[in-house]
Amino acid sequence: MEIYEVQWISKASAAQRAESAGRTGPGYCYRLYSSAAYSNIFPDFSLAKISKVPVDGVVLYMKSMNIDKVSNFPFPTPPEGAALDEAERCLKILQALDSNGRLTPLGKATFGGFPMIRTLYYCMRKSS
Repeated sequence: MEIYEVQWISKASAAQRAESAGRTGPGYCYRLYSSAAYSNIFPDFSLAKISKVPVDGVVLYMKSMNIDKVSNFPFPTPPEGAALDEAERCLKILQALDSNGRLTPLGKATFGGFPMIRTLYYCMRKSS
């Protein structure tokens, strides 16, 4: 399940945003946090997005490219193996993958690239 959470940016992101101010003309960077918060709370770098979100879309997309063993793919920042296993398990429950982990006709026709939460889309398909 995707959850959107308000959180502090990283120190690297804060620096990049400050550098962006005034890049094409006069500009200012107003920081709405204290230097103590910056020093003590902000992480140095953000986690890679793939480690923060469900990877079912990634698994489905890779399966559509005939990558059968997604866990063996050389990701720059690999997701946890448990996340990949959970994604594949969920996609099987949603009938997007068959018991062997291959795309089903439903997975090929409707899930690939569809920008909706997959469980919601599955429920809508089943109700019609």
